[in-house]
Amino acid sequence: MSVHDGTAAAAVSMGQATASTAGRDADDPRLALIKWLAAHFARPFSAAAINARLPQDARFSDPQDLSRALATIGLKSRLVLRDPDAIDAIALPFIAFRPSGGPLVITGFGKRGKSVQTLDPARAELTKEVPLRQLRREIGPELMLVTPAEDGTQTMLSPDVIAHQEHKGHWFWTPVRANWGNWAQILVAALLLNLMSLALPLFVMNVYDKVIPNLAYVTLWTLAIGVGIALLLDLVLRTIRANVLENIGRRVDVKVAASLFRQAMNARLLHRPGGAAGIASTIRDFEVVREFFASASFVAVIDVLFIGIFVGALFFIVGPIALVPLGAVPVVLLIAIFAQLPISRSATRAQQMATKRHVVLIEALSGVETIKSLNAEPAMQREWENAVAASSQINGRTKFWSNVAANGTMLVQQAVSVLIIVWGVFLVAEGAITIGGLIAANILAGRVLAPLGTIAQTIFRAHYALKSLAALNRFMALPVDHAPSLKSDAHITQGAILVDAVSLRFPDSQQPALDGLSFAVGAGECVAFLGRVGSGKTTTGKLLAGLLHPDSGTVLIDGIAQAQYDPAELRRGIGYLPQTPELFTGTLRENLVIGNQTASDAEIARALYFAAMDDFLAEAQEGLDMFIGEQGKHLSGGQRQGVALARLLLRQPRMLFLDEPTNAMDQRMQAQITSRLQELNQSGTGLMICTHRQSLAAMAQRLIVMDQGRVVLDGPREDVLTKLRAMGAARAKG
Repeated sequence: MSVHDGTAAAAVSMGQATASTAGRDADDPRLALIKWLAAHFARPFSAAAINARLPQDARFSDPQDLSRALATIGLKSRLVLRDPDAIDAIALPFIAFRPSGGPLVITGFGKRGKSVQTLDPARAELTKEVPLRQLRREIGPELMLVTPAEDGTQTMLSPDVIAHQEHKGHWFWTPVRANWGNWAQILVAALLLNLMSLALPLFVMNVYDKVIPNLAYVTLWTLAIGVGIALLLDLVLRTIRANVLENIGRRVDVKVAASLFRQAMNARLLHRPGGAAGIASTIRDFEVVREFFASASFVAVIDVLFIGIFVGALFFIVGPIALVPLGAVPVVLLIAIFAQLPISRSATRAQQMATKRHVVLIEALSGVETIKSLNAEPAMQREWENAVAASSQINGRTKFWSNVAANGTMLVQQAVSVLIIVWGVFLVAEGAITIGGLIAANILAGRVLAPLGTIAQTIFRAHYALKSLAALNRFMALPVDHAPSLKSDAHITQGAILVDAVSLRFPDSQQPALDGLSFAVGAGECVAFLGRVGSGKTTTGKLLAGLLHPDSGTVLIDGIAQAQYDPAELRRGIGYLPQTPELFTGTLRENLVIGNQTASDAEIARALYFAAMDDFLAEAQEGLDMFIGEQGKHLSGGQRQGVALARLLLRQPRMLFLDEPTNAMDQRMQAQITSRLQELNQSGTGLMICTHRQSLAAMAQRLIVMDQGRVVLDGPREDVLTKLRAMGAARAKG
């Protein structure tokens, strides 16, 4: 049997395969534990919605990944180091982790307390009783306690209050606070380091005052060994502190970067500031925040807290001379504040220029073919050079004032040293202090002012980091498609659509994109959307797929409000193919299965058949392992459209909205697509085709004509075409 015959025969079973997809995913062994807990705690469950909120390689044998999965169905989890029999029965069920074999649910205890009832949902096992002694050998030391994320009284609260409670953890400060133990270690290390910094000035003072006058060599060696040990401990502590700070930065970086990327993917399309390049620049601003908290500047801020140690030592050794460095502290701070005023005015502008430069770079690189074809390199070069020049000018101004502050601080430090020596000479002459004490005082004064040496630069970096943090806070507050936890387990089973009086206006636009749009499409129906450019056809497709949200009106899918479907379930049931589909760097297989990682080779072959890409695959030497290049640039425009259509069909939606699916295809491939889409429609999959091509419109039983965001004609194909011809003739006569 040929490939064509085999896939054509498989077409008949397309409807059955589609209907069974939701059940197949729900029975995924990887999700069996989540499904069991959802049923136990009466929480909604959707395999598509859970997978949409987790990384592709999430492993539920990892407590962190399991905790994230449980959060998607509204369950809280907490890891504890306890023996199973130490858990109160009220906390049942809880989860134990086996080094091999995955997580295990503990559902109850035996009558005598010497056994437990266990369940392994992934293996579809019944509850069985296991002796505690055997269980302890099989599981790790950590247990996971699971509870609902809200109590029963919370169902009385408004959705806004519940949403606020779900988001009460800050995207940045919560991971930072989670490392409070490490921050405490850094503070203790800073205290010990500053205390050991007293060793060197005390060593110098004793050598000058005790060792040299008395030639006490034994004392000299004793002091030298002591200060050597202190210096060695100083080295060890500094290394440990740097390592702990780096570990904090790495852990925070991993969690925050995941949150930022999740928000970038989850933010609603109409609320994405600056497009892709603007969002990339905003996310890049996190580097400024992370580098500040993991840099020497932040360490200097911590060291400022311990200036009092050295001031106290100065009062003890040289008495009133300690007033000199103490008085210099506010002088240095005033210099830093004076320099900070013009620097802070430049911070916002510097951030804007950095964003503009990043936007120009991203747009130029992504549109390099268009730029070359239009000979537009000089124009983009000018944009780039202007952005770089403006950014460099602001950076130059910032560096100037930073240098002013640094040089002023250095002058104050030198003046303090001179004043201490001058004053100290008179006190030495009076016998109030010793020469060794004077030298030690000079060293200690340097330690008082050392953390303030870069205070201006530190304040600037802190100001810039706070500016970046504010921008990131605004970004993280953008409206999102996916709520943190699943609210409904509604599935699209038929794909019937009702749009009633829907209006939508894009931001900063005076003209509505959709204006009282109303129509209905039955399950399995084939409808073609016609209309001139800008009539609202593409916006309608994005609306049905949940990529856009209406300002007013109602959208029902299978009789249920569109908003009740989780976005992952909605986009699984309503497939949307844009006019210019995006492919990604990688192989053909990787691009096909990106939305359905568990797809079998038979399902891939079926999808390629309906997308008229089976001949292309048969002729490709590498087959599905063919590398298609960046954005699929190794493929022609028609082939890219075919791959995108096959990728969409692989998700087996109940209703398809295809926006100009053949505008880059030749007549032969278009004829194949038309024929095979008819087969697909006959198997039960609904089709909504937005097209200007007569051959595609001819396969529809019904036509909907749109203009200015409204339906102007709707009816059987021949009736609508007759009316269109009559309207055209009337315009020609007029």
